Amino acid sequence: MNKIAVVVGSNRKNSVSRRIAHWLAPKLTNLSQLAEVVDLAEENLPWLDEPKLPAQGDYQMPSTIAWSDKIQSYDAVVFVAPQYNWGYPAVLKNAMDTLYSEWQDLPVATVFFGGHGGFQEDLAFSLILQGLKVRRLPTNLSLNISVGQITAEMTDDQVDVVLSEFDKEVSQLSQTLSDLV
Repeated sequence: MNKIAVVVGSNRKNSVSRRIAHWLAPKLTNLSQLAEVVDLAEENLPWLDEPKLPAQGDYQMPSTIAWSDKIQSYDAVVFVAPQYNWGYPAVLKNAMDTLYSEWQDLPVATVFFGGHGGFQEDLAFSLILQGLKVRRLPTNLSLNISVGQITAEMTDDQVDVVLSEFDKEVSQLSQTLSDLV
């Protein structure tokens, strides 16, 4: 069974990314795969504080060792993140920069969103994924979500109604992940 990390790529207290990740994970779980939400706000990663380069793989910090072990326990990763000023959140970049070889050849998909759908974020993040030599999956989602369309106060059912327009794309992503088996 494939184990998939659905990474919340924002550490805001009332993160829409968190709502989307918790909506997405059950939709990616089936007989051949288990999707789990991994929230960067709960990982306690310091700002790249290792004494040696991540490419050397000689981690000293307990937080880095734990992050490395966690990422290595997954068969694929789906990053869920908002577009910030036509880019990606710093906490997501830090999570990527903290490791190196763990990302290589790891199947990765992205679910980026914002008022402009996350297109610019995808362009910027693609350079990181390419440099780290991940295996970028062909199905990635760009969700056009306006400010206030999803809030922390909404029920899961209300979030589902808002995001249901993306069910077809999510189904395609789930199939892409299932095909990894």
